[in-house]
Amino acid sequence: MDPRDFMDQFYLSLLEQGWTLPEIDEMDIFYYLQLLKRKMEKPQSYIDEIL
Repeated sequence: MDPRDFMDQFYLSLLEQGWTLPEIDEMDIFYYLQLLKRKMEKPQSYIDEIL
C-alpha cells in the first residue's frame, strides 16, 4: 500500500470515529500506531495456563 493511501485511510477512519482534522494533525501519530499494534497483538499462552 502506498504511504499516501495508508494516510488517507487512516484519516478517513479517524474522521468516521468523530475526530476532527486539527485533532488528528496534533496527535502523536507514532505513539497512536504503537498502541494500535499492541492492541492487535495476541497475548502469548503457555501450556501451564491452559491445563
